[in-house]
Amino acid sequence: MTDIKRQRVSRFFIVWMIMLAVLASPCYVLAAPLPASLNKPVTDVNNVIKNEEEKKFANLTSNMKQTYKLVVVADSKPLTLQQYAEQILGKFTVDDKAMIMVLSVAEKNMVILSGKYFRESGITQEVLQRKMEYFFEPYANQGTLMTGVMSFVEAVEDEVRTQSQKQGSTGQVVMAGAPAPAAAEKVTSWPVWLLIGLVLVAAGLGGAAFAYTKRARVLKEIDEVDEWRIKVADQLNAFEIAPTWKKEPGRVKEKYLAILTALDDLKKDAIADVELILVDAEENLMKFRFKRGQEIIQEAKDKLFRIEEEYRNLHIRLDKLRETLKDVASFKEEADQLHQKNERRLDELRIQYGVSFHTLKEQMNQFDRESQAVKQSEEKGDFEEARNRLQELVERQQALMELLQKVPLVRQTIVKDLDQEIRQLDEDAKEMVEGGYTSGEEFFAARLVKIRGKAEKLPLLFEEGKVTDAENLILEIREDIEAVYQTMEEIVTNRHQYRQYVNELPYYLNILKQDEEYLSGELSDLSQRYQVEDGEAFYYYQQIPEVAADIENTLEQISASESGENYDRHGETLTQVTERVTQMMERRDLVMKELKEFRQGERMAREEVHDLRGSVARVEQQLKRLHLPKLPYGITSNIQLSRQAIGTVEEALQEIPLKMQKVDHLLKEAKEQVATLLEDGARMIRDIRMTEDKIQRTNRFRRYDKEIAAFLQTAETAFREAEYEEAHEAADQAFRLAQEKYDLEEE
Repeated sequence: MTDIKRQRVSRFFIVWMIMLAVLASPCYVLAAPLPASLNKPVTDVNNVIKNEEEKKFANLTSNMKQTYKLVVVADSKPLTLQQYAEQILGKFTVDDKAMIMVLSVAEKNMVILSGKYFRESGITQEVLQRKMEYFFEPYANQGTLMTGVMSFVEAVEDEVRTQSQKQGSTGQVVMAGAPAPAAAEKVTSWPVWLLIGLVLVAAGLGGAAFAYTKRARVLKEIDEVDEWRIKVADQLNAFEIAPTWKKEPGRVKEKYLAILTALDDLKKDAIADVELILVDAEENLMKFRFKRGQEIIQEAKDKLFRIEEEYRNLHIRLDKLRETLKDVASFKEEADQLHQKNERRLDELRIQYGVSFHTLKEQMNQFDRESQAVKQSEEKGDFEEARNRLQELVERQQALMELLQKVPLVRQTIVKDLDQEIRQLDEDAKEMVEGGYTSGEEFFAARLVKIRGKAEKLPLLFEEGKVTDAENLILEIREDIEAVYQTMEEIVTNRHQYRQYVNELPYYLNILKQDEEYLSGELSDLSQRYQVEDGEAFYYYQQIPEVAADIENTLEQISASESGENYDRHGETLTQVTERVTQMMERRDLVMKELKEFRQGERMAREEVHDLRGSVARVEQQLKRLHLPKLPYGITSNIQLSRQAIGTVEEALQEIPLKMQKVDHLLKEAKEQVATLLEDGARMIRDIRMTEDKIQRTNRFRRYDKEIAAFLQTAETAFREAEYEEAHEAADQAFRLAQEKYDLEEE
């Protein structure tokens, strides 16, 4: 015992540790969403209920005085269904006369949220639980949840109606007052036997009260099951079949009679059995055998559930039988009509073309054999097999009709179209031979013989009525014809390429020789001047003699041949040489690009040197046009330095091997020197022109304004000394003084 207790304690500890670990783990579970509103009779949160079932529930509850609403959720986890229902109750307000049923499809269970009116009418949670056990759970266990919900709603509505009637017919009940207890006598002590008696009496009264309450509860359960029995009996009595079935053939009658017999069995045996079971349950309750009574009641519930299930199966059998018989009649009529049309059409074709078409006739005769098989199935009562056979027969007749419609087109193709196509192919093949595209007629003769051999089989297939085989053979012949034409096209294309290659090869040979002559000097200069001895240009130059020799040999072989158009003999060699020449021409583009890149740096440097010399020459020309008395030392020095820098760059460009890094450095210095010259020259020319202008405009004030005359004299002296910046400053001072004194306007 001690070991067992230890094991239990150990297991309990392990379970608690696992639960704590799960709760502590960082996993986040999304709870089922709450409904946005409860405006509709059915609120399907996860869209798991069919539209037809929602409509049935809405129609059922629309005429009831109380409001019944259903909330359906696929699964309420991680919350329990009760917790999920409490969240709905916290979010929405339940009206006094409203009942909200929260249904979990995964758990097959419901939680009921009822208003104040239901509780005042005696519909307590205990009553609702009992109604669920009787009217909801049997259907839920079988998977028909919505049927169970509607059955539960009907039972609650009946209970509400019954309680309302009882409250309306019963007046106030006046409870008789208990007699006043006699004055207690003064007792000093109680005898033991009296105390024991009182305890026994109290226990007996308590047991009697419990038995009475239990008995009343089970009797009420029996009444509810009996109401269910009456409801099922009404459903069975309402089941009817139109009397026209009595006029149907014997095997059809048997099907209907089997359904009616099964219905009678349910009415006579099943309902009577349930009634006897309930009587037996009441007898056990009278003897206070509550457990046995509840077992018997459960047996009655199971019996009623099976009866309802069989009742639904009867409806299914009846609908299926009616649909099958309807399909049999429809397919039979359609098959007969198609058969008649096909017979007439086949007779017309046989007369029109004077052939037997015995294969098509055999397909027509197959209809009679299939029809006989259908009759045998109907005689056996196997109407589903008859329907399947008739459906297949209709499909065959439709296919046969489509085949008969193709017969004229197949006939025209065999007699006219295909014969013309073969004759045209023969003429085109002869034209190819006459044009010298092949070495003889044998090239096409074998293919034409094979095609004509296949075409000769077509009339026999047509006479036998093998239209499908004839169509397939026609398709095969046309594919062979297309293959021959494709071969002709390839031959013509190859001959055209042959002539083009022969005409183009001399031109390419000339280009290669010119490139060889040009590259011999260019690559020698590159190897010396740029120290380059590898690259695409060198590889191209090395390949030129070999490719040129191949071209010359091929052209000599073609010219020495008896026929220059002898492609069969020289075609492969010519193609190979041409492909190699094409590759050389593609490489030639890369070579020329590479050569340009080699010369690009030197060419750009020479262009920039030329531009720099032009800039220096322009400065000198502008200074000469000014006819200055002399030039400042700074300008003449800049001109000299610029020319020396440019000359240094030119000398570097003439060096072998050429060092472009040195050239770039010297070119950069020359650019900076010339830029300085241009800036100083532009500033000096600007000072000169402005000085001359201001002296001319203020010269008239020299005679009567000594201060202006002094500034002008200073400016002229500085100008003669080639101090043009100082001259401009003195002339500017004279000009500004004239503006202040004499309002001289500034241009």
